[in-house]
Amino acid sequence: MNEEELISGCLKHERSSQRALYEIYFSKMMHVCIRYAKNQQEAKSILLDGFKNIFNGFRIFTDVNAKRKKDSPPVSLEEWIKKEIVASAIRHMHNNKREYFVSSTVSVRDSEKQSSFEISDEKIIHSVDKQIIIKALQQLTPSYRAIYNLHEVEQYSHLEISKLLDISEYASKDSLSKAKFNLRKNLTQMVPK
Repeated sequence: MNEEELISGCLKHERSSQRALYEIYFSKMMHVCIRYAKNQQEAKSILLDGFKNIFNGFRIFTDVNAKRKKDSPPVSLEEWIKKEIVASAIRHMHNNKREYFVSSTVSVRDSEKQSSFEISDEKIIHSVDKQIIIKALQQLTPSYRAIYNLHEVEQYSHLEISKLLDISEYASKDSLSKAKFNLRKNLTQMVPK
């Protein structure tokens, strides 16, 4: 089944097309969900909710491409699905706000920033197994984890994050700084020296 047939079938709510789409994108989107979730079970819940919304709102995908300007490239199916899965993770956060938006007890002092955590993010990420990075991310508070993912991985601006999470831009920037500090701390504790 090619992509056009897949899209056409999903627009008609055909189970075989929906199943094929799910199977094609399951693995990639599960990796996205794991970055936002505290564990595998929560990631599966986010993924299933995301695919439910994708299947119920598939017309949105065709509308987005129909309304685009003639000189702009079309939104790919994978790009749209990923955006919907990220939206599902954010909805999950909003539905569990009491658990997710906990203020941190960690403060990052300038001397701490420059002490044992001088190693750069890029150097850490390239020298560590991806499973260890995921584990370290999952140890962050949910709000830090979300802000880190939205900014560093999805490339959202602090303004976009502030609107999505209903927080100030300053809170987004501050949380990102704390998330990076805590991620470095988690990684240095997990990686043998």
